[in-house]
Amino acid sequence: MRALRPEDSLFVPLWCRARCAIEYPGLGVGAEDAALLRRVRADFSAARRSDCALYALRELLLARSARAALAEAPGLAVADLGCGLDTLPRRLGGEGTLRYYVDLPEAVSLRASLLPPAAGDSYIAADLRSGLPEGITAPEGVIFLMGGLLCHLGTEAALALLADIARRFPGAYLAFDGLGANYRGLARLPGEGALRSAGLASLVRVRSLPPELAALPPAERVKLAALLRTALRFYVGRCGA
Repeated sequence: MRALRPEDSLFVPLWCRARCAIEYPGLGVGAEDAALLRRVRADFSAARRSDCALYALRELLLARSARAALAEAPGLAVADLGCGLDTLPRRLGGEGTLRYYVDLPEAVSLRASLLPPAAGDSYIAADLRSGLPEGITAPEGVIFLMGGLLCHLGTEAALALLADIARRFPGAYLAFDGLGANYRGLARLPGEGALRSAGLASLVRVRSLPPELAALPPAERVKLAALLRTALRFYVGRCGA
């Protein structure tokens, strides 16, 4: 079997969220993704081997974190780093919300063809392993969403990116996930001490499932709860003390 190309990997979370809309409509996840998926012709074999409920968990945690931040500071911009084909930011904030989508050039090109920028959208092509790109302006503050990104950057690059965000956007809100030290495979998230030293002293680790996951079968909820306590780490917080 050929290696998964970057453009193929973009379809994995899209397909999984869309599948959740079909199998578990009570979750409130994936309706926009399902509509988009109907316009896509691609190899979804890798997506079919993935855990769709995991992507629902990530989407719900990101959405809850972002909405809480926007309730506290309604003028925030939303920056989706490693955005792929995410549709969540368009459901956040009000009519004047600024939304920034950052990903590799090939990902941004594909996104632009399938999801042309709407009012308030800015697409930025950049390799986040080199740090946060220019082009994000947030006069009233910003929340950075990083769902699934950091495990693809490598531990050192992930820490450098977070430190760059803290330096350039003091007070910014953050919501991101990564893999713990007991996970073997993709890059692990830096330890909490390193994260706090990078300027993220107010981080809080989320350990409980969002209430929407009550729509899942009990066995799925037990599996996700165990994952959130062990291999998967999800953090929310702000840059600074």
